Amino acid sequence: MSTEYYLFLDESKPNGQNIHHLCLAGLIIKKETYENEIIPEVRALKNNVFGNTEIILHESEVRAAKDQYTVLRQPEKRNEFWQGMANIFRNFSLTTIGASIHINDYKTYYSDSELNDEYYIVLQIVLENFVHFLRNNDAKGQVYIEGINTTDDIRLRNTYHKIIANGTLYYNPNAFQDRLININFQIKADNNIGLQLADFVPGTLNRHCNGLNPKNPGILPLINAALYDGGHELQKRFGFKVLP
Repeated sequence: MSTEYYLFLDESKPNGQNIHHLCLAGLIIKKETYENEIIPEVRALKNNVFGNTEIILHESEVRAAKDQYTVLRQPEKRNEFWQGMANIFRNFSLTTIGASIHINDYKTYYSDSELNDEYYIVLQIVLENFVHFLRNNDAKGQVYIEGINTTDDIRLRNTYHKIIANGTLYYNPNAFQDRLININFQIKADNNIGLQLADFVPGTLNRHCNGLNPKNPGILPLINAALYDGGHELQKRFGFKVLP
């Protein structure tokens, strides 16, 4: 039986001010490691910091420390949480991957493009590099992404299948169909641990590629250290590709 990996993806959108890129990024995790080690570790962290395992981790809400997250206003609890997150990214052989595109530049340079959109471009890069990872590890993979709404989910699912059916510049359709099993949409209430961890990746990378200082506390060094390098020390090609 082939080894199986999960790719958990999230997005960070332009904010019209300091963030100009659409970033799609996340984590590649071996299925066995995810189910047997990471899920129990994250549940233990939630229980230790928040007193329950049902709380949904979302970076913006964690940083705001309001409502059910107010415990993070206590310095010791805040430090415990971020140290726990750092340990998870450091100790479980996670691989980070993503792509980012400058929306205004893209629309200026290709204003007459009716074939593709920005989501197609970043998803194509991410899936292509995920397949590269799977081929290097002789493995199969599934993609998980948080559902937004029915219209956007259908659009993204159709984009996924378009890539699988047509291939890309570097891989033909057979390469995608041989390695990728499915794309799965999950809602926040599903309490998917992988998607909650992935939520901390695109915003962090997006700030970095827009030349902004990282938020503190944070895990940017660990995200960067875990970027997929394709086996050639080329993190900017295979790990996090930024399109101007």
